[in-house]
Amino acid sequence: MRVGLRDTAAPFATRAASGKYDGFEADIAREIARAIWGANDDPDSHIEWVSIDMSTRVAALTSNQADLVLAAFAIDDDTAKVIDLTDTYYKDGQRLLVKKTNDDIKELVDVASGEDTVSAVKASPWEANIRRITNDRAKVLPLDSIEFCMQALASGAADAYTQDEAGLVSLATKDATVKIVGKQFTEDKLGIGIKKNVGADRQGFKEFINNALLKIVADRTWAKLFAKYITPVTGDTKQLPTD
Repeated sequence: MRVGLRDTAAPFATRAASGKYDGFEADIAREIARAIWGANDDPDSHIEWVSIDMSTRVAALTSNQADLVLAAFAIDDDTAKVIDLTDTYYKDGQRLLVKKTNDDIKELVDVASGEDTVSAVKASPWEANIRRITNDRAKVLPLDSIEFCMQALASGAADAYTQDEAGLVSLATKDATVKIVGKQFTEDKLGIGIKKNVGADRQGFKEFINNALLKIVADRTWAKLFAKYITPVTGDTKQLPTD
């Protein structure tokens, strides 16, 4: 089974020098391998890991380089036109990132008055969302890239940065000076990408993967993986991928 993962997206997926992948998405792929070949087999012996990034994740499936890709695919109609998507394995949503020393900003309402500055990538859905949800009351600093937004946060030019939770988790994993605050104020559901079933070459595969996901939720494996990889960053505990 060929599985596409990102190399530098800890704690979701990261590749060691040995080529072995670790992380939340990597371990979900291993559970799917166990569902196919049995719990007693080493799942890594049945997986060919394929290195992808956000720009190549769709092409890895459409060009038949990978059978599955776990790379934060939002389950939406546009993506579903090109590839198949499984049921939800992670509920994503926009949140706020602040310095660990900041105890004033705890929820979206704390920046909705316009007294604090929130950076967001210019012309991104994240900028549009915070403007819409706060009725344009939030003081938004649009910048050209995530890197510029993080620099603004570090320098004090911004009091917070906003993006989807999964992206913030990766940023907070790399930067010990920041923390994620507030509840999700938008909702996206992430699914596993699968090559579209053309000419019955993937007949029943999506259904099999969905059943494998149901099993790891039912036996609490999913909750344990969330607690291992995500809870240390967000402080949240979840039992279900739709929580």
